[in-house]
Amino acid sequence: MEWTTLQHLDLRHVGRGVRPLQPHAASFHPHQALVAVAIGTYIVEFDALTGSKISALDIGAPVVRMSYSPTSGHTVIAILQDCTIRSCDFDLEQTCVLHSPEKKTEQISSDTEVHMALTPLQPVVFFGFHKRMSVTVVGTVEGGRAPTKIKTDLKKPVVNLACHPRLPVLYVAYAEGLIRAYNIHTYAVHYTLQLDNTIKLVGAGAFAFHPTLEWIFVGDRRGTLLVWDVSTERPIMIGIKQVGSHPITSVAWLPMLRLLVTLSKDGNLHVWETRVTVNPNGPPTQANFFEPAAIESIDIPRILSQQGGETVYPLPRIKSLEFHPKSNLAALVFANVTIADNSKNRARYSREGRKQLFAVLQSARGSSASVLREKLAALGSSGVLADHQLQAQLQEHHLKGHGQLTMSDIARKAFLYSHFMEGHAKISPISRLPLITVLDNKHHLKDFPVYEPFHLELNFFNKANRVLHYPVRAYYMDGLNLMAHNLSSGSDTIYRKLYNSIPGNVEYRAKYLIHSKIQRLFLIVYEFSGATNEVVLYWENSDAQVANSKSSTVKGRDAAFVGPNENQFAILDEDKTGLGVYTLPGGASQEAKDNDKVFEENPTATATAETTVGSIRGPTPFMFETEVDRIFSTPLDSSLMFATHGNQIGIVKLIQGYRLSTSTANGQYLSTNSEGKKSIKLKRNEIVLQVHWQETLRGYVAGILTTQRVLIVSATLDILAATSANFDKGLLPISFIFISPQNEQTIYLH
Repeated sequence: MEWTTLQHLDLRHVGRGVRPLQPHAASFHPHQALVAVAIGTYIVEFDALTGSKISALDIGAPVVRMSYSPTSGHTVIAILQDCTIRSCDFDLEQTCVLHSPEKKTEQISSDTEVHMALTPLQPVVFFGFHKRMSVTVVGTVEGGRAPTKIKTDLKKPVVNLACHPRLPVLYVAYAEGLIRAYNIHTYAVHYTLQLDNTIKLVGAGAFAFHPTLEWIFVGDRRGTLLVWDVSTERPIMIGIKQVGSHPITSVAWLPMLRLLVTLSKDGNLHVWETRVTVNPNGPPTQANFFEPAAIESIDIPRILSQQGGETVYPLPRIKSLEFHPKSNLAALVFANVTIADNSKNRARYSREGRKQLFAVLQSARGSSASVLREKLAALGSSGVLADHQLQAQLQEHHLKGHGQLTMSDIARKAFLYSHFMEGHAKISPISRLPLITVLDNKHHLKDFPVYEPFHLELNFFNKANRVLHYPVRAYYMDGLNLMAHNLSSGSDTIYRKLYNSIPGNVEYRAKYLIHSKIQRLFLIVYEFSGATNEVVLYWENSDAQVANSKSSTVKGRDAAFVGPNENQFAILDEDKTGLGVYTLPGGASQEAKDNDKVFEENPTATATAETTVGSIRGPTPFMFETEVDRIFSTPLDSSLMFATHGNQIGIVKLIQGYRLSTSTANGQYLSTNSEGKKSIKLKRNEIVLQVHWQETLRGYVAGILTTQRVLIVSATLDILAATSANFDKGLLPISFIFISPQNEQTIYLH
């Protein structure tokens, strides 16, 4: 996984003045794809998917803290530098003052710590200044609740505030790491979160809440990350991790990726996995709850330069990172560069700075790499290459066929880099706000549930009679369960539990769901522990008198149906070159009761040659000439579509009889060479995500969705229509969130 830029929100035209400005605060809407950005005295609302500006409001003073109100549509509650609290309604395009300071001349800077908490259960906002002894509550609507000071029962300085997203609880964090939970109506104490005296804490710098479990993540100002389980009467700490020596200023839980992100005051970003599952029937455990996630560190020059942006040197420090509560989307806010920083950076890239670097290199001759790394790190950015430059150097070194790149080589490159920067340092406000995401190269649609899209019944060509038939149920995966969503009632039921049990130390996720309505057969691809893959075969029951349908598993990384009657299916092997083709009994006209007996003889299957699973014949082995990444179903006779990431889309005929004469493997040869036959050339880094077919008067036509465009192609791979941006605009602006209707939440599809 890696961080990548979706787009840059252009704010150069907002509040034009003598000196350029850069955004200093951002906030996402609780459930819509909207983002509010503060720049100068303006708050601007954007569509986060398209980057279009929706509206802008001049509120008279710069924002210190702001957040969308969870109880109203497009309203932002903001604390300004003149100490007033304003409500900014983008629907009405007007603002109103909710609270004014007692002293009209009182001013605070953008670096002043003001704590603010909003609850979805009441139209109120709780706020307080850092290390004051009281908390104030005021209504978020004009004419609402009058300002009231809440005298807390503890005479300790308040260092943070947070509201539970589902329960009527206000969390007040005090100095020395003490956190108390108060009822938002009566202000009675529910419980206290406190560690024993052996672990010293300063106080909570940030809060985050799990969307479904009663977990509270706390980032301490001493650099400690903690998690509490508050589902019981006596809350217990279930995880603790020392992130670093700098205070943690931001903590966010990413629900789509099930990861936790922490941001420290020095701008360092860390991503964590929660590896321990809390067992309510067993004793709590604190061991290895937080483990570093397998994600590349954020590369600021690459983030700024992607999608038409411009890199700024010296590299800016990350001030805050705001995440969307439901989507894999974040806004990156950088700290302003002050005049003092300018002079320091100029000195860093001067001749004097290179002299210091040269002295370090000379004194470290013959030392180990670790000693040299420490000495370079002590010099700051003049002695350490940025990550994107280091990767470029490693790649160049590898292409030239040289040996391993040493720390001394890197240090010499850093010396030359600082020489270059003496005349090229560009210090100016960053007038764009990057919207970034976590890109998983193995799961590009990771924020999509693995589901069967029933909206495809609408088709991408109009039908002559305009009669559309929706299925009774839509299927999707929930862990080990095949779920059925009833389109009439909106209810969700477990349609089939695919695995009886999986060891607790094995991680798994459903990757693809392929369903044949003709054969009533499901092919579900699972990935286990990031390496092995299995395809689960499940045949639906159509006979109410049969108690259980049989299911089976086959080793493989992808699956697809073959032919117009879908009476064959193919399994792509783990090595990406082998292909096994299985033939189902009979055809589409076979009676359902025969299908229900298919797995009764032998309920297991393996991908070895000459194996028969019940009445299923196969596999018949084939081999691709080169590796392929995906295979897709086609309604064409004995044909299969394949795709190779960043290379091509092609169609091969699964015809027996022709073998590769130079190969000793027992399989049919499938050529992936595009010379002499039709194929679709993919752009660099372009990956095919979905393929869906439809029969028209001109024959079969396929709709192909990739990470960069949408294609409509013929059965001979002629491109009939395509969408493609003139400039690289990043990933497709698609987002799909499926949440159970039982929780009174809905499906969003953009």
